[in-house]
Amino acid sequence: MPQNHHAAGAPADRSTDIPQVGLAIITGSANWGLAFPEDIGFEGVRTLRRDMSFETPFGRTDNWKLLEFDASISAEGRAKRALCMYSHGNPRDHIDHSCHRRAFWVLMQAGVRQVLACSTVGAVNKAIQPGDMVVPADIIELTQTPFSLLPDRQSFDCSGKQIVCPRCAAVLVETARRHWPAECRVHGIEQQLVAAHCYGPRLTTPAEALAYRGMGADVLNHSIAPEATLAREIGACFVPCAFVTAGFNDYMDRNRQKLLQEDVLPNLSMTASLVALETAARLPANPQCSCQGLKSPQPEERSSRF
Repeated sequence: MPQNHHAAGAPADRSTDIPQVGLAIITGSANWGLAFPEDIGFEGVRTLRRDMSFETPFGRTDNWKLLEFDASISAEGRAKRALCMYSHGNPRDHIDHSCHRRAFWVLMQAGVRQVLACSTVGAVNKAIQPGDMVVPADIIELTQTPFSLLPDRQSFDCSGKQIVCPRCAAVLVETARRHWPAECRVHGIEQQLVAAHCYGPRLTTPAEALAYRGMGADVLNHSIAPEATLAREIGACFVPCAFVTAGFNDYMDRNRQKLLQEDVLPNLSMTASLVALETAARLPANPQCSCQGLKSPQPEERSSRF
């Protein structure tokens, strides 16, 4: 397994100054065991700064990197920068569900307009198999997590009609279909698949898997829904880059103690990381997208008059 290392010319940085960037990459279980992007060996991407920490109204958030995409690989032929966070913004030693709120506060301050989030999912739709990539079109989030609320939330509305950006999804799917193993499938946003949110780190029980399937879910995940919600709150496009590590039969077989297919993650994490980096490079720096119209201001008198 590649070692987690500092890239040459990428000094540790405890700065509280948030760089102004238009793009963010969120790493997750899809990239575990890899130093992202250093281990991927993707030509034209380098780490400018790493080990960055930022203070937020909700506490400090750590383990950030500042990346640069060379002009030779970007959509417009100009260099661009991106913020990259470790494992959805979690600390390195434990799971913290409030990490999403801190992370997206940073992205809001940075002026981020596009968010690409990497993760893995479990499939409760029998037609979706371990090793497949899934770009869902919708979410089920029953808790409406309190950690997905940012300051000044009463002053605007966010539509859930287009929770995943179709423009970004098209770039991701086209990229993935060139790199993904031929024996696996890439399920695009046009299939209108649904990702249900369930809090980790405990993996889903058979009864829970059946319940989510009955509600219309195709896959289950611990991060897509809050990140999609928060992306809407900061007015950014959002697309998940996720692949399946457990299928329906894996959830239902009570005689098999382990849920996840052990060979899927190590075999696909490098490919998924490559797809994420190439997609990020291909996304335009200043997109004109309908996603930006999904955040709408509320009349001032609704909060000023009482």
